[in-house]
Amino acid sequence: MMQIAKTCKRPFIGLATALLFAFSGLAVAQGMAPQQGGGEMQEMQQRLSQIQRQAFENNPQLQDQAENLENLFIRTMEEAGYDPENGLDRLDAIQAEMQDESLSDDQRQAMLEEAQEIQMQLQEGQQVAMQDQAVIDAQTEFEEDLMDAMRAEDPETDELINRFEQMQQQQQPMQ
Repeated sequence: MMQIAKTCKRPFIGLATALLFAFSGLAVAQGMAPQQGGGEMQEMQQRLSQIQRQAFENNPQLQDQAENLENLFIRTMEEAGYDPENGLDRLDAIQAEMQDESLSDDQRQAMLEEAQEIQMQLQEGQQVAMQDQAVIDAQTEFEEDLMDAMRAEDPETDELINRFEQMQQQQQPMQ
């Protein structure tokens, strides 16, 4: 995971478009770890994350593929009329501006509202891009290649994922 973040122009987009596609269930499950059985789930999640990291470190073509997926994702958002790069730049600027202790409550509130609007626009753009057939195809190919690389790192990958998903499903009614 770390390698992708370093190779992508914007780590947020890289993670949102590539890694979270592949293991969205694992990312959600981290929030469930403190519940019953969470220790085992957390250990499995950590082990799967380590396998994934090793797969990326040992397969530079996966890093390239993730970056290409990210670029396709951004291009698709832009073609649909969204501006993810400028949106993310503005969010970064707002975050930096919020550190100014001399801001009034009204100024802070206005900045928070602007940030929320930008985030909503980015989410809309992501949803549009995720419905594009070229993005879907590239995502599917990336997921398959990532899984193949993970299986090469650890033959128990499928078993770990299946067990993890079972535990996740068992805990969903508890939420």
